Amino acid sequence: MPFLARAEAPLLIASCAAYLVAMLLLWTQLFLLPRADETSRRTPADWGRALLWFGALTHLISLAGQGPMLFLQRAGVAGLFGWFLIVSYLIGGKRLGAGSGSIVAPVALCATLYSLAAPVHQTWAPDNNLEKFWLATHVFLIIAGYVALSFAFMASLLYFAQEDLLKRKKLRGLWQKLPSLGAADEWIFRATAFGVALLTLGLVTGVAFSSAQITGYQPLSDPKVLFSSATWAIFAAYLGARWWLGWHGRRSNLVVVCGFVVLAVSFFGVPHLMPGS
Repeated sequence: MPFLARAEAPLLIASCAAYLVAMLLLWTQLFLLPRADETSRRTPADWGRALLWFGALTHLISLAGQGPMLFLQRAGVAGLFGWFLIVSYLIGGKRLGAGSGSIVAPVALCATLYSLAAPVHQTWAPDNNLEKFWLATHVFLIIAGYVALSFAFMASLLYFAQEDLLKRKKLRGLWQKLPSLGAADEWIFRATAFGVALLTLGLVTGVAFSSAQITGYQPLSDPKVLFSSATWAIFAAYLGARWWLGWHGRRSNLVVVCGFVVLAVSFFGVPHLMPGS
């Protein structure tokens, strides 16, 4: 589709603009007008969510313009991650509370900006439909796992914010609509478990695919595998601490935050720090 290919960059710019304005509106609602949702009129958060829908639509069209290259270029995969994150929030984000959009929007904005500006790091293309299927499957599993782990990270940040407000007895307005600390803790656990399961499948399919395509492939010498495995290990450690050590609350959720930092470095930093990966 030549027209969509030509319109890819302008559409991505439009998506970035929509996500940026939506983020500012959601932050305005959460930090400056926490009681605005108590009235019947439209709030900045309502307009922010509407802009997120618009951004998601233009973003989807721009992704369609990339065609099969979407799964081959790191920039395309990053854009796909940002789109999945926004759509997941718009469809099911209410479980995290009204403040979750203020964290989702900047993460999706960063991913989309990276998609717009990142250079090409991959020039290889699959030769047949079976290879394309396995590559698309691997990318989808990794992205879905990262989205789930991103929601666990966002829920952890909201947990810390709510805990601090409760200690200072300043929990009011929109902040009162956040899930209880116990409910948030359970949500973080479930999102992490789901994300780790998908990430496990993504790593297995990625190693199997690379082993089949590259003679003498050594997973332990592949920076992508090493960093992704480090991400997996941290989140798996969180699950183990919950199951066997009984960790809950702030201590366990700090592990989730650390895991997301490693995830971000693995996803966005490795191609630049180690161009040959």
